[in-house]
Formats: sequence, structure tokens, C-alpha cells
Amino acid sequence: MMHHWRMTEMEKLHIIEQLRAEELCTKKARFYLTQTRDPAIQGLLQQCIDKGQRHISTLNNLLQDAGLPQMARH
Repeated sequence: MMHHWRMTEMEKLHIIEQLRAEELCTKKARFYLTQTRDPAIQGLLQQCIDKGQRHISTLNNLLQDAGLPQMARH
């Protein structure tokens, strides 16, 4: 049986706000990745994308652990 912890509305809003910011940052990095041919810049952008995906996953897990549905991804 999974035990849910209580999350305040303010905490929920902060997590959702951060989730949206991470999604936007990752989306922008993906766009820029398609615009450059420089391997060094491509590598940095891919690191940003990977880190953003980890953050998105962690934030979604926090919401899920609190008994809230995962946010839809754009």
C-alpha cells in the first residue's frame, strides 16, 4: 500500500511552476540543438536536455508521491 504525504496548495503550485520552467528550458534546448552544427555546443545542449528530463521526472514523481496526477507533457 502506498502512503501519500500531504502537500499544501502552495507547494503544489511551486512544483508545477518549476515543472513548466524545466519543460520550457528543455524544449528550447531541443530547438537550439537542431539549429547548430557545432559538436561542442550540441554536447552542452544535450547535457541540458538530459538534466531537464531528470528534473521533470523528479518533479512528476513528487506530485505522484503526494497523490496528484502527473502533469501532461507538451
